[in-house]
Amino acid sequence: MSIGSLKSLLLLWKNLAINRRYATLVDLEDIETFEKRACNEGLSFLTTTLPTLGKALDSFHATGAWTPPDHFKTDWDGIPLFLGKAIRFALDGNSRAVDCVRQLSYIFYKLEVDYSDEVVADFLSKFEENDRTLNDAMDMDNAFTLSILRRMNLTIRRILCNSNPLDIRPCHGSGATACRTPNWDKWHLLRYFPKLDAVYSYPEYFFYSPSHLVDELQMLKESNESVPRARVCLVPKDSRGPRIISCEPAELMYIQQGIMRRLYEVLENHPFTRGQLNFTDQKINRDMAKTSSISGKFATLDLSEASDRVSLRLIRHVFPPNWVEALEACRSEETILPSGKVIKLNKFAPMGSSCCFPVEALVFWACAEAVRHIKHPRNKDDIYVYGDDIIVSSVLADDIVMGLESIGLIVNKSKSYLKGPFRESCGGDYYLGSDVTPVRVRKFFSLSGTGLATSADFCNELLQKFGEADAKPLISIIEDQLGYVFPRSELPIPGTLRLHPSASNDVFYRRKWNFSLQRWEHRVLSLTSKALAKQPPNWGELLRKELQRDNVGGAAGKYQHWTKVIDAALEPGQYTDPHSVRNVWTWIWLG
Repeated sequence: MSIGSLKSLLLLWKNLAINRRYATLVDLEDIETFEKRACNEGLSFLTTTLPTLGKALDSFHATGAWTPPDHFKTDWDGIPLFLGKAIRFALDGNSRAVDCVRQLSYIFYKLEVDYSDEVVADFLSKFEENDRTLNDAMDMDNAFTLSILRRMNLTIRRILCNSNPLDIRPCHGSGATACRTPNWDKWHLLRYFPKLDAVYSYPEYFFYSPSHLVDELQMLKESNESVPRARVCLVPKDSRGPRIISCEPAELMYIQQGIMRRLYEVLENHPFTRGQLNFTDQKINRDMAKTSSISGKFATLDLSEASDRVSLRLIRHVFPPNWVEALEACRSEETILPSGKVIKLNKFAPMGSSCCFPVEALVFWACAEAVRHIKHPRNKDDIYVYGDDIIVSSVLADDIVMGLESIGLIVNKSKSYLKGPFRESCGGDYYLGSDVTPVRVRKFFSLSGTGLATSADFCNELLQKFGEADAKPLISIIEDQLGYVFPRSELPIPGTLRLHPSASNDVFYRRKWNFSLQRWEHRVLSLTSKALAKQPPNWGELLRKELQRDNVGGAAGKYQHWTKVIDAALEPGQYTDPHSVRNVWTWIWLG
């Protein structure tokens, strides 16, 4: 990190503090204290210490009790002196003050930073300890737990009874794998897993046709028999530490992708779960959180270590036998830690497995539905789940929390909102109907690689929240740091601001008239990558194109990885090189 990068972050915070939305809530002493502490304590003040103010306020909304954060001086009644006016108004129920405290404290919370070896070791130790104790987390001697499991099993059987887990369209993803197989080799190399072949026959699922099998039978015969073992990877999450994900073997991920899409289709269309279990549209949960912050009718629940707390034992209890067989067939039984240590997994699947997200969502919904049926059979309120974001009737909330914890899950009490005027779900935070979601800096501002698009995305978030007039000085700070003025365009072009193009575009860029298309085009920076010819047009490439045919676009298109979108348009044998991403000057129509 350069000194200029840190200075631009400090300048960004100061300009946010004097923004007309917050100016009456922030004193000059607050800005002076911020500058002094940031200069003395460095980046850790921005990413670690500052967010404790927002966490204290969020905890107050969850529990009703105010606990002053550490590392800040307080007055006689426990209110920090720093941002004291805003905090006091926020505790008294002023929605603008709530937004002010959360925005100024959380803005750098998600910034990607390097973690110390001690932090990484602590996270890996917790991951290992959590898995070791998982089988003892379910209270199988409790009658309430057993009744929940029975009801969950009945509900999930009724949802999946007409769905065949073998009727899938598998597909390789674009992410990293345990075997470190590059994208252009995934369709042409095979490792043999006997338990996978026993359910998902290699000749049927990994080959385009009998002719493909005959022509490349030698590849199947020579495939090495292997143990299905994942690989633990650490990726940036927030200032507290990294996120632990699982890189799955390519062959398992291939089948997992098919099961994932099959579950998405079933759960988003089944009469029991339609509109309640969602995987491609977060707006439903956000809208529920917004309205409930006014009415208080629904509560939002947050789970800690959600994917790591769903045990294989639990899946065996609540899923139909044919689905258990299919899910276990493409599940990694072991994972290897960065240290080289191999551990046997008791959890169903860590984050990173394609089956993790739909399976855990169904488990959470079925558990909440089971508690509703057992404890409140007359209550007909729907239950909404997106991943580990759960929305339930406030009347049911306490019992559902108890039910979730009885099957081995952990509800984060400081981030679950059962009462009061605050609700949070799917990245949307609301207080009395007002959107108090903070805009967060996730990466240092840069033009290298994908930095151009990331920086522009952050500027567009500022525009959406503060409007053009108030966001303009904030965007200018970022543009000065980059030495580049973002083009304005209402078209979804990476690296541009979502504003109507005006004459100001001509000031900073060359332009020309495209006689063929009869339009003005500007020469601006654009994200591009190389397309590599890695394979001849063969059977593997035909299989790839066929299975990717319906894999891009639709409701989930905007969430697809950009390499998957580009790959779909390439000729057989061509692949994008993710390491060649760069910005080039290109003639573009801005609208």
